[in-house]
Amino acid sequence: MRQYSSEVERESAFKRYIREFFDVASLIDNLAKHRELIITMTWREFSAHYRGSFGGLFWSLIQPLVMMIIYTIVFSLFLKIKFSTDASPVTFSVYLLCGLLPWSAFSEGMSHCKDIIRSNVNLVKRVVFPLEILPLNAALTASIQQVVGFFLLIPLAWWVTGDLFGTILFVPVILILQLLLAIGMNWITASLSVYIPDLGQMLSLVLTIWMFLTPIFYPEDVVPSQALILFKLNPMARLVKLYREAFMTGELPNLNELLGTAFFCFFIFLLGYFWFMHSKKGFADVL
Repeated sequence: MRQYSSEVERESAFKRYIREFFDVASLIDNLAKHRELIITMTWREFSAHYRGSFGGLFWSLIQPLVMMIIYTIVFSLFLKIKFSTDASPVTFSVYLLCGLLPWSAFSEGMSHCKDIIRSNVNLVKRVVFPLEILPLNAALTASIQQVVGFFLLIPLAWWVTGDLFGTILFVPVILILQLLLAIGMNWITASLSVYIPDLGQMLSLVLTIWMFLTPIFYPEDVVPSQALILFKLNPMARLVKLYREAFMTGELPNLNELLGTAFFCFFIFLLGYFWFMHSKKGFADVL
């Protein structure tokens, strides 16, 4: 009888977890309830990056521009890598920027989350403060910088291709998918960093490997067929491909690939929220 009771309890707990995992309405309601705080903290954090500097917001353009030039010299001029039949370094640099901007935003947000909870211990002790918005703010702040970078990418893409394709209208959709993925990964990273002090060192290594497994500096068609599975399982590789199609080739996204990417990004978003909301109950005990 006691064994039967424990099995019923386990089954009941499993069903409760499944119900909580897919409770999108509760997730949206929670974030909407704190929308003013999210907007205020995101803008404050973004402004803090450039407050007091002479360049101000222009640093959001200067930094990707400098990195684009350096990587173009190394990969295009030295290693002779090209993305299309046009071997021009200028063409390479724009294809590169299509991948560099989203990757920089994604990795910067995750890197910021490796100590975001530990550096806000005072907020952990406050029961009423919604800790889940801290990793979300990190993703939003990085995405704002990415959008500013688009003001550099769009005219360069227009110059190289000679046209502004209608597929550029898909960019907001791609950005939303990237945000879902980034926020979900940020929630997971922020939570794990509380329980794993060495996560910061591990994360730097993981992001470096992940970056080179994403076709940022090289086209996907140079990848051996045996390794293509790594790219099909890599959501950032798919997002970079979608950005390049929108800005550079004017190709409509493959519907199956787009839906598959959307499903995966949304799944990581739900998983991250579920994991963070359950694990944050122990933050105060650890910190």
